[in-house]
Amino acid sequence: MKKANKINYKNTDMLLPKEYRPLSPWNYFWRAVLYAIPVIGWICLLVHAIGSKSRHGRSFARSYFCALLVGAIAGAAAYFLGLI
Repeated sequence: MKKANKINYKNTDMLLPKEYRPLSPWNYFWRAVLYAIPVIGWICLLVHAIGSKSRHGRSFARSYFCALLVGAIAGAAAYFLGLI
């Protein structure tokens, strides 16, 4: 009988192309910290949302951008309605 090849599940990320490899939790954390910086972070946010080679990084940047837009619209609506 032939022995089945064992898969090393610790290195399965290396089997994926670079654009499909998942980001680590620390990578998400530091990107969120970077994006929270007022001007420089917003520029980095736009660069990552448009030109990141990682699909996960691009999706995270786009979702962060959408959350910023929703917050800005809610803040503007609260201001104009006299709630602030």
